[in-house]
Amino acid sequence: MPEPDLSRIDPATKFPRAIAAMQNPGFLKSARYQEQQQRANREGAHPRLLEFTDKFVKRCAMLQIPVFPHCIVRTREDQASAYVRGVSNDSPDDGLWPHRFAAVDIIHCQYSWMDKIPHAWDVMGHIGKQVAISMGLKVVWGGDWVRFHDPAHWELAGWKQMDASTFLRDVER
Repeated sequence: MPEPDLSRIDPATKFPRAIAAMQNPGFLKSARYQEQQQRANREGAHPRLLEFTDKFVKRCAMLQIPVFPHCIVRTREDQASAYVRGVSNDSPDDGLWPHRFAAVDIIHCQYSWMDKIPHAWDVMGHIGKQVAISMGLKVVWGGDWVRFHDPAHWELAGWKQMDASTFLRDVER
């Protein structure tokens, strides 16, 4: 089946079409949805990042879009593995990587990285930015990056300058 020509879609309808394609109100009521919400390691994450994550997921649920935090905190070993596999461009060798305490990857519960849904990441970017504004929180969205486009990724702005020891407890540094 040939790919549809999406270049002629009316820009005023691209967000509603993407939202409709991502919606699944029935899945929001499922046990699997609840399980996915607890999947990511939250231990040692910045409290404001966790608040952002929870509000983002709830905002999507209000739109009947099931999403979950796929990754929040990575150990040094997890980060090294992600770096070797090419899914992260941040080596853990310097002891600094955003998923140490200050980043979250949020993906769709069924479509994961939503490669087949036009403008889905534009919608997610808009939602995440609105959540951050409502919290007075400065975040950086990986969907705005050109060199390493990562639209599932959100990180606290200025995380490298933060004193992580104030909230990192049992997480490997």
